[in-house]
Amino acid sequence: MKRILYLLLLLVTSLGFSQANMLFLERNYTEALNEAKAKKKPLVVMFYAHWCDHCKKMKTTVLQDTDVVLAYAQNYITIGVDAESEAGNKLKNKFSKLFKVRSYPTFAYLSNDEVYFGGFSGEMKKENFIDEGMKLLQVDNQFDALKAAFYSDNSNAEKCLKLITAIRKAGFDATDVTQHYLKTQNRDALFTELNWRVIANGINAIEAPEFQFIIDHQSEFGKAASPQRVEKKIIFMVQDNLRAYVEASDTLNYFKRRPYAEKIHLRKTDSLLVKYDTQIYANTRQWKAYQKVTLSQADTYFANDSKQLIDMATNYLNHIQDPAALVKAIEWTQKAIAISENAEKHLLTAKLFLKLKDPSKALEAAQKAKRWSTNMGWSTTESDSLIQEINTIKK
Repeated sequence: MKRILYLLLLLVTSLGFSQANMLFLERNYTEALNEAKAKKKPLVVMFYAHWCDHCKKMKTTVLQDTDVVLAYAQNYITIGVDAESEAGNKLKNKFSKLFKVRSYPTFAYLSNDEVYFGGFSGEMKKENFIDEGMKLLQVDNQFDALKAAFYSDNSNAEKCLKLITAIRKAGFDATDVTQHYLKTQNRDALFTELNWRVIANGINAIEAPEFQFIIDHQSEFGKAASPQRVEKKIIFMVQDNLRAYVEASDTLNYFKRRPYAEKIHLRKTDSLLVKYDTQIYANTRQWKAYQKVTLSQADTYFANDSKQLIDMATNYLNHIQDPAALVKAIEWTQKAIAISENAEKHLLTAKLFLKLKDPSKALEAAQKAKRWSTNMGWSTTESDSLIQEINTIKK
């Protein structure tokens, strides 16, 4: 009997690991859909990228776990899609109104009639991945059912929160749904833990009046949730609404939305705005505006940020001509050296002194760079070259 049980265990285990090679493999979508129709199973599409470490980790761990393999092989047809390939881009466009692929991996759960009923993005642990897949097999947990449940009872916070979560997992903004719910609520009754969760998860447009309502009632929401959670939401809103425009050098949309963040008056958000201002001015080579904001704000917000101080001083070296501004840049390098010394900071100081036509102080800074490198056992080639250049100028 023991031998028979052992052989059965081996059979189940080997079956699981052989099926692992069949889960989320890259294959033709139409073929996978036809198989789902034939077997009357829903379909799960994994959108991944070859460079994505989270995708690689899930493929080599969670997606090869025996429990995961058995749960998904029994209930779903699975397919992996390189989201950045031609086929992947076509598939993303095909479903763009149902869900968005904004990060990797993204898992989309579809009926065999191609009705989207759930999904999520990001790396997930084994237990959660199984739970998510099994939960979405239940009709009440599927997207259309959650939507219908909310709109049949749009004053219900729990139903609203479930729909908000599903919408955000699909990659969309849930502001409209949240506003729909909030219109049913008495303003004075909003300051509860549950309503905070609705607002915090559902309001993601910085220009929404509900966000200004959060700003104006931080104390009340802080009592319902916690001051830390409220502040975290406010900071996230500034980052989420402005950072992408900065990175894209989109000055039009950045300065269109910036005034909403400027009204907040938290030190952390003010600091973010100054950082974003300097970055977008540098990206767009608006050096007069860059000089103005850094000279007026750097000492307030970046006094202890060595990297930011060095970045600003480097930009001054390369793009700013005003002598008084260059003197300020040297103050920044000296503050950065006081925080953490290295040869590069001394060399930057030397170059700034050279630009100010002060070779004596430039030589002193270059020699400090050489001594630092020598003490660390590192190459002194760059400092030697600069010292030679300065000595030539002095002659």
